Amino acid sequence: MELNVAAELKLAGTVGHAELTGCFDDLELNGRRIVLTEPVRVDVNYSFDGEGFTLGGTLSSAVLMNCTKCNDEFTEAFSVDFSERFLRVGEAEAEELDCYSYTGDVLVLDKMVSDLVLLNAPMYGLCRPGCKGLCPVCGTNLNNTQCSCTPPEDDNPFAALKGLKELLKDD
Repeated sequence: MELNVAAELKLAGTVGHAELTGCFDDLELNGRRIVLTEPVRVDVNYSFDGEGFTLGGTLSSAVLMNCTKCNDEFTEAFSVDFSERFLRVGEAEAEELDCYSYTGDVLVLDKMVSDLVLLNAPMYGLCRPGCKGLCPVCGTNLNNTQCSCTPPEDDNPFAALKGLKELLKDD
């Protein structure tokens, strides 16, 4: 995804606007795979202040997720507002200055977009607001069918302490 800024380089202070769309491969962060199901859309305003570019706008797309209750796959849309800085420096210096680097009269936005997706894509979600989840006994998806399992008598996490109480009573 590229943004041509040749005109803005000649006229510092001019505000430009662009609407960009691009497809990105799956991304990975610490073993978590992020699958984008829609092209990434970037609606951006940008200006050159004589030293570098300031970009601000909105990034939006959708990711493929698994429901945290029933594990069904579903698509979740997300959108994030951003404000980033591009300077004409080397990659190492840009990282030190917490900005992005550029050369020439084109801003390559791929790294910025990838970073924004990795940091802002939802990690958890429900396939629908009333998701019933899985049966804790047999694992049946309760959204699709109702099983005949009886839930454990005591779902209380402290139920095991009842037995301990009885053991201590006998002593």
